[in-house]
Amino acid sequence: MTGQTLPNAPAAQQVPIYVVIPAAGSGSRMGAGHNKQFLEVGGLPLIIRTLLAFEENDRVTGYVVVTATEEREAMALLIQRFDLRKLISLADGGQTRQASVLSGLRQLQVMRQDAADGIVLVHDGARCFITGEILDRCITAIAEKGGACGAAVPVKDTIKVVSPDGRIEQTLDRSRLWAMQTPQGAFFTQLLSAYEQLEKDGRQVTDDLAAMEAVGQPTWLVAGDYTNIKMTTPEDLVIGEAIAGNQI
Repeated sequence: MTGQTLPNAPAAQQVPIYVVIPAAGSGSRMGAGHNKQFLEVGGLPLIIRTLLAFEENDRVTGYVVVTATEEREAMALLIQRFDLRKLISLADGGQTRQASVLSGLRQLQVMRQDAADGIVLVHDGARCFITGEILDRCITAIAEKGGACGAAVPVKDTIKVVSPDGRIEQTLDRSRLWAMQTPQGAFFTQLLSAYEQLEKDGRQVTDDLAAMEAVGQPTWLVAGDYTNIKMTTPEDLVIGEAIAGNQI
């Protein structure tokens, strides 16, 4: 697999930094009857609150939003209501997150030739409380390591491995456990190559660092934030309203 190595990794400020934002999930666990990206959190549609974080970050060059094909028109109409100057394009999502990310990466490759020279982050559209500090940590770490990095937080609870019948099989060492968040990213050529290899092999992963791990590439973590939650269930909306209230 081709890609930059640590000694030759360019400084982050010298390369374009793009973002792929998967927002094509059905959101069935939210129980809203439609894509959760359109739900309001703190007076703003969830996806718009997410996009504004990238609009406001000077290091981000632009982004691609991956949306369900049947919701593409609705997403485009929503985005048009806001002054989002860094939006490059909408891309059609796939049946899985992995397929959606690959679609977004390929769309970015077509739309921006300089993407091949830069860094790409993947960030869940449903994580609308991403901060500039987290973004900066991820970008800086990718540039310094020359490889894949992602945001995560230490696990607070004790984690048990349980059999199908409910019997505890193992208690894991909490001090070594981290809960993954996004953004996750790498140099564009590295991440695209990893996802294309997985597609060729017919293998599935659930996040972007796992894609890099699956093709034998080293990965690192940087500190995320406990407020960088993914809006998944109705309870998350309650927490989100509280977070949004504290940000005003």
